[in-house]
Amino acid sequence: MNTSSPSPFIINGKLVIKTINGRNGAFNVGLLETSIGSFSVKDRELEQYTAGVYQGQFVIGRIFMHAWSYGANSGTEIRARLDEMTIETNCALNPGDEQKMLPPVSDPLDEESRPPEPPAPDLPVPVAETPVPAAKQVRSKRTQFTVPTPAEQEQEDRSLFGALWPLGDIVKLDSAAPRQVLRRQTARLGLLGYEFCAQEQHFVKTAASGTVLH
Repeated sequence: MNTSSPSPFIINGKLVIKTINGRNGAFNVGLLETSIGSFSVKDRELEQYTAGVYQGQFVIGRIFMHAWSYGANSGTEIRARLDEMTIETNCALNPGDEQKMLPPVSDPLDEESRPPEPPAPDLPVPVAETPVPAAKQVRSKRTQFTVPTPAEQEQEDRSLFGALWPLGDIVKLDSAAPRQVLRRQTARLGLLGYEFCAQEQHFVKTAASGTVLH
């Protein structure tokens, strides 16, 4: 199969999205099934979605081979970069589709933030450790969780959402924002009573939510 795609093209397909809990928190990965093959999708835009199966039209901007490693496992996969998508229908993730995404998956955030490995330093010469008298040992205090005041929470939200604050009944996030920011914004919107509408590509405040946003 030729994995080069010199120019974007539109194709009908099914995008299966699965949510995985990793060391950085929950993240989404996708599998795009089309008439020309199946492709792994790790685009930032998926961070807004919930796990499920999405049917529609997809603009594929690039198809490429990607080498991955996860713990002791490694391999290659064919990835697709989606420039745009139009979702027509969506439904819950079923066991059959979830089974297709069972191999270990690394967090895309780790791929983006992984720095080049520095050369291994020389090992230091071992030195005998001087025992510390028990009376001088200091125990570290456990950090206590504190609930922010309403004013502090509003300031945090203002900083998180930037120009989108104050939030309206409809919120459209910038899918080009850093992946970690999208995750935090998506999680916060969920707590504030918003749901993502895949067909419209934005978040909508549900009628059941009584949270007042200043």
